[in-house]
Amino acid sequence: MKRIFSLFFTGLLISCLTLLSFTGVASAQTREPTPTTPQELPDPSPYTNSFWDKLDQLREDRQLQELIEKDLDRSFTIRSQIQTEVDRAFSHTTTLLNVLLALLTFLPVLAAASVWFIRRSVINQLVNETKQQMREEVEKQLEKEVAAEIKQQTDAFKQEVENLRAEFQSQLSQLKSFFSDVQREKDDIIQELAAVTPSLIRESASSETQEKIHRLTQKLESLASQSQLVFTPNDYIEQGKALYFEGRFEEAAALYDRAIQQEPDNAKAWFGKGAALSKQQQFDSALAAYEKALQLKPDFSEAWFGKGTLHAKLQQPDTAISAYDRALELKPDFFLAWFSKARSHALKSEADAAIASLQQAIQLNPEKAKEVAKTDTSFEALRDRPDFQTLIA
Repeated sequence: MKRIFSLFFTGLLISCLTLLSFTGVASAQTREPTPTTPQELPDPSPYTNSFWDKLDQLREDRQLQELIEKDLDRSFTIRSQIQTEVDRAFSHTTTLLNVLLALLTFLPVLAAASVWFIRRSVINQLVNETKQQMREEVEKQLEKEVAAEIKQQTDAFKQEVENLRAEFQSQLSQLKSFFSDVQREKDDIIQELAAVTPSLIRESASSETQEKIHRLTQKLESLASQSQLVFTPNDYIEQGKALYFEGRFEEAAALYDRAIQQEPDNAKAWFGKGAALSKQQQFDSALAAYEKALQLKPDFSEAWFGKGTLHAKLQQPDTAISAYDRALELKPDFFLAWFSKARSHALKSEADAAIASLQQAIQLNPEKAKEVAKTDTSFEALRDRPDFQTLIA
């Protein structure tokens, strides 16, 4: 801004000096010489006659006449030169005056144009500076407003998040409490099932036991349909046992598979799967499941018994007896193993071995062993033997 004003005043000063210089030159050149008043010749009347005499003499003097003529010619030439110089000076002065008049005529226009241009430049500069200042002010104001708006929205968002978090925590606590209650109820049902459900080595359960199992199974299924429960491998195993004694062997096998998916090395799950598959007449798969259980747990006496029972169903008494013997090595008081071994010996017509094994079973569970032996067709070949009659009497 300061640079524009300095340029403006500098240009104006140069214009004024130029005008003054042209004016001085023109006035100097147009100043006319002061006219000289010709001196009045004295009236010749007062002169005497001697004058005319001398004049006549001068006329007669030829030489003098020539000089006078030359002087007159010279005087004319000088006059012509003077006139020429005067005309030239006048013409030059007139030209200068015309130039000066033209300058004086166009100078205001040029000055006005210069002033207009400078004024426009100043205005443009002022407008640009004003725009820049306004832009900066607007940007600052917008930044403040945007920052304030963002802060306000951020605070509102934080508050909303806090409210949602508090609500979520409250609902989560309620869900956890509800889930804990449901899980606790599920665990109680599983514990009751484990308490009332007999081992899978039993062929059946009493009617009272089956009724309890059915009631607990229905309760567990209803609870699972109402909420998302978390089941452990042991939960699936206990459910599978309950369904096994309800005669739902396919569902039981599916539950054992779920337990195996969560814990592939669970020997109980493989044993339960073998028992459920055996009931479905899937003997090869059942045998593979029993062997997997024994591979994981070689001292699993119930799995040895299950394998022996499966071989007995397949009419393989020798293999069945070997499996029963292995179970009895691990558990000598295994009543069902002794009784099943006696049946296998009877089927092989090994009467003494059958009576010896039956005697061991009766010692462990006299009432149950005698009751079953009286009606079991496996002992038909031994019924006429006195020692057999004595054992079951």
